[in-house]
This record gives sequence, structure tokens and C-alpha cells, in this order.
Amino acid sequence: MSLNEHAKRVYNVAPDPVLLTFADGETHEFEIESTEFFQEDFQGEAARVDDDADYRLVTDGDDLVVGRNAGDGWATFGVVTDVARA
Repeated sequence: MSLNEHAKRVYNVAPDPVLLTFADGETHEFEIESTEFFQEDFQGEAARVDDDADYRLVTDGDDLVVGRNAGDGWATFGVVTDVARA
């Protein structure tokens, strides 16, 4: 198994802001607070300038998934389909 392509891109761009595009077509800018790989697994924490919620980025099989916590528990925000430098 190899490292997730989108996770590698986030890792390489951090700590600079990234634009994440999701499976639903939405694109949001995230400020990356931390990133790390555990062998092939990726985990990161991020924030959005237009939202006070906490965000986590994790690899789930072949996908990079973003979770959101606005104080009422974690929920899936979306699956990343593209990563670009903001």
C-alpha cells in the first residue's frame, strides 16, 4: 500500500493554507494546524477562516476524509477529491 495522494499533498503544502475540493463539488480553504503520517495512515487538524468548527483530516482506505466538530460531536464533512495550494 502507498501513501494517499491527497494526504501527501496536504502534508507537503502545510503549514500554508490549502484549498480542498470535495466529492460534492464544494471547495473550501483550510489552515492546516498539524499533520502526521503513521506508516501509510494520515491524520491532520485544520481550521477554516469562515467557520469556528474544528476539522480533522484522516485517511480511510483510499480516501482522505474530513470530519467537522462544531461542539456537538464529530460528523463527516466530506471526501477530498483535489488539493491545491491556496
